[in-house]
Amino acid sequence: MSNYDSKKLSFSQAQGYEELPMPLKLEEINQKTRTKIWNHLFIAVSVSLDNVTTRQGIISIVKEPWVNILVSLHVEFLGLPIDEFSSSRENFIDKYKTLLCGPGRVLSFNKIFDLLQHIMRSNFCPLEFTDAIAGIFEEHQLAYRVDKTQPVTIYPVTTQIEGEALLGALDQLRENEFSSAEEHLRRASDFLNQSKYPDSIRESINSVESVARKLDPSSPNSLNKALKALQEKSPLHPALEKGLQSLYGYTSDEEGIRHPLINDNQANVGIDEAVFMLGACASFSSYLLRKYKAD
Repeated sequence: MSNYDSKKLSFSQAQGYEELPMPLKLEEINQKTRTKIWNHLFIAVSVSLDNVTTRQGIISIVKEPWVNILVSLHVEFLGLPIDEFSSSRENFIDKYKTLLCGPGRVLSFNKIFDLLQHIMRSNFCPLEFTDAIAGIFEEHQLAYRVDKTQPVTIYPVTTQIEGEALLGALDQLRENEFSSAEEHLRRASDFLNQSKYPDSIRESINSVESVARKLDPSSPNSLNKALKALQEKSPLHPALEKGLQSLYGYTSDEEGIRHPLINDNQANVGIDEAVFMLGACASFSSYLLRKYKAD
């Protein structure tokens, strides 16, 4: 994420008078990015504005398709009574500008992602809006990427290469109709964004198990045994086999990941381990699919 297109840099950045923009860390979103997201939301909603005459005069209201999305946000995302919903332009600005970029009480980074996912997963959301948000994430070097296939999901990554590899693995699973494995990775990302790291890691390794079992339906309900069954068709490279077994062994041994928590202790894992497992398991799933799908 540190390779820059000189055509996208300002004169001051290109000539060394200002520092180059740095990649943002996980769980981080800066004010400039918040504002850019608000700007795109405002522009998108403005296309649906219409002027109506009331007793108080002429007012601008939001119409379809965005009024449907805003009703859903009001009721389902914000949890507010439906009778308090207003489709006026002023109400939309007052509510969502504050939540996204302030001033005042703004959403945390994960709640912004929740809001964006809620919008982008709506059947009413224009594709152009999802494309714009995905572009903002890349332009502002957020440590996250948007998978634009429904249900749209925001995935954590740490580098541009890692992001491309993850989205590529998802595309491959989707194209080959390994929907169960794809869904496990989506759940892993959702849990990670909720700071439920043991649950995220569990779903990540479940994606590998799902691929292995689908490639050899006769194999037992265990990753190690499924891998052994697959290797009878075509041996894995010893180093890769050891890596897979090590990942599986880690999730089996770490208290609270593969087994219920004991004495209410928290599993000794955090965001770094969960992000690593998400990327590693996506790559392993893709590797197994490429190696054994044609057999």
